[in-house]
Amino acid sequence: MLKLICTVVGVMLLSISPASAEEMTIDRLFRSDRVLEVKITVAEKDWNTIRTQSRDFMSALDEARKEAPIEPPYTYVEASVVIDGVEFPRVGLRKKGFIGSQSRTRPSLKIKLDHLDPKGGVQGLNNLTFNNNRQDRSQVSQVMGYAFFNDAGAPASRCSFAHVTVNGNDLGIYSHVESVRKPMLKRAFGESKGTLFEGTVVDFNEGWGGSFELKRGDDAEGRAKILALIEALSDARGARLDAGARRAWVPTDGDSDLDWLTAEFDDSSWVSGAKGAGYGERFQKSLSSEFDFGEALREKGTSVYMRVPFDVSDPNAFVDLTLRMRFDDGFVAYINGHRVAAANAPDAPRWDSTATGNAGEQNSFRPFYISEHKDKLRPGRNVLAIHGLNVDASSPDLLIAPELYASETSALTDIEQLVDLDSFFRFWAVEGLLGFWDGYSGNRNNYFVYLHSKEDKFRFLPWGADSLFVKYSMIDRDRSVPLSVKATGLLAHRLYQLPEMRQRYRDTMNQLLADHWNEASLLAETDRIEAMLLPYTPERGAARFSEAIEKVREFIRTRRGDLVAEISDGMPQWKRPPAEPAVIPATSDWAKRRRERMRESLWSAARRGSTKDLEKFLARVDVNQKDGMGSTALSWAVGLGRMEAVEFLIDKGANVNALNRDGTTPLDQSQREFSDEIAGMMSMMFRIDLDADAVNEIKPKIADLLREHGGKTAAELRGKPEADL
Repeated sequence: MLKLICTVVGVMLLSISPASAEEMTIDRLFRSDRVLEVKITVAEKDWNTIRTQSRDFMSALDEARKEAPIEPPYTYVEASVVIDGVEFPRVGLRKKGFIGSQSRTRPSLKIKLDHLDPKGGVQGLNNLTFNNNRQDRSQVSQVMGYAFFNDAGAPASRCSFAHVTVNGNDLGIYSHVESVRKPMLKRAFGESKGTLFEGTVVDFNEGWGGSFELKRGDDAEGRAKILALIEALSDARGARLDAGARRAWVPTDGDSDLDWLTAEFDDSSWVSGAKGAGYGERFQKSLSSEFDFGEALREKGTSVYMRVPFDVSDPNAFVDLTLRMRFDDGFVAYINGHRVAAANAPDAPRWDSTATGNAGEQNSFRPFYISEHKDKLRPGRNVLAIHGLNVDASSPDLLIAPELYASETSALTDIEQLVDLDSFFRFWAVEGLLGFWDGYSGNRNNYFVYLHSKEDKFRFLPWGADSLFVKYSMIDRDRSVPLSVKATGLLAHRLYQLPEMRQRYRDTMNQLLADHWNEASLLAETDRIEAMLLPYTPERGAARFSEAIEKVREFIRTRRGDLVAEISDGMPQWKRPPAEPAVIPATSDWAKRRRERMRESLWSAARRGSTKDLEKFLARVDVNQKDGMGSTALSWAVGLGRMEAVEFLIDKGANVNALNRDGTTPLDQSQREFSDEIAGMMSMMFRIDLDADAVNEIKPKIADLLREHGGKTAAELRGKPEADL
């Protein structure tokens, strides 16, 4: 039956009569009931230029991007294109894509209809976008995803399928996505005179105001609003309360367990200082010299106490209260004896307690929004008490460095003046419902923000939607994070810390499930698309295409149950704050050396699986040393399925339970499916050949080997799930 449907569809496509240029419309470009034929003709030398142009992480994440977007390496060449029988004889053609979608054989493409002819375009649309779906073997993510956004009342581009050929060479099926230009903005918002910015792995962090790429409109006005939103989202708003001296002490018994954290406790015998407390080489800049407790703690203890006195004239004047912490590995914070925040800590810590987890790299402050505890403040003298915890006495370092801020204005009020929250919550909840792991809320990527010219508030638009209908993120390997919500984006995270905003998100999600998530309709759409695309699918790839479609169907069948089970009694916690967007100082000598180390190092040898090179590097590098990404060589070898390298490294003394920066062990890595998307990204990033199926086939054998040598998961090491995520 399916073959018959495919044959009928193919005959229908062949029978479509060519259109004249006058008949071409935007609606015709984005018809959902058939595949658009796009035939490109370009000089071979120019096509080779397009194919070979590329970017890497070093250049794309250069630290200069904080000040202004990095110019892409892609250039336009002259070409001609026939779209659905209509010829556009002189257009601009270039490659597109950030990192994951790059390809030399079938690159994603931009066609600029008015590149040489100022009057070129279709009803005001002068740029066409063709995505190669490299991260989506099912091909349906963008077409179905954008359609769902629009149906759910969250404005998005329209999208259709296109069959692309270049100089007669068949490149296969592409997603033809409506570029975010005047026609799309007019349709979405009723006007197109506002200011539009694109966000690519950037967020509303302090110092990042210049990172958003202006696409159209008044830059000065729009940029000022971005800076205002950055200020509203800052976790250092208002007055700092803890600016004075503090005292610290290393306990040797439990005599003071019950009273050291109260405001009345006499700490005059403790050591006085002004910065953080702890020990360890990597934290020296954060420690007061008086608070370097290496001699007292190393191999002897796991706790350090700190008391920070501060004065408050009128506690009722404060609306928001925020504790910022740098810590390793855990802590509990108290205000006037009342517990207000904690991470990696037991419920009732004692002087000899240990942290319940490894904090990993702590290069920046982590905010804890504690406004619900502002009633613990009192007029006059107050005390912030911090109990720092180490994971064990043999740990090479420990740190607690607190900052306490109080603001007389509400962050939520400031945000509401800058962002249309009704629109944002719908956009955010649709991203969560569809599992959009590479969008704004999941990865601070692939989005536009539009400053509405009449409302003077930001609206969010999705982009690059080739990573939807996926249960787990392909970049965040922590499977304990919620399924129903993504809060990596700073705006999403800040809102999610407020109980009333979590409820608002839950209400929005329930409304989407009730009114728009129709399993029967969505499954029927996957059937329709599969039948429509099979005639264009090479025979060797048909089975894998259908297998990928089936995974989408499974997501659709199970999504409601997964989400309802998680949110039926209220939204889950998500306390882990987003880190600042990544930067690499690519112009420095350090970066040049780093590039060389990435190309040729212990860890690159592990990624390649070369035992010969591993032997060479182990002569001068410890087998358990971590690279700049916080991973050991064993972890890389396990994650990429390099069995021979795993055996070699274990034989050389590799720690089978070493924790990565994200808190996972090698056994955790061995138990996680390696996707085509990740294989593509890793291949591009490290210039190695990877096959997802081959990696997944070998991983169970690697897991058995790790178990034989005492390997455990992070959860097994802790004895219980991670707290305070």
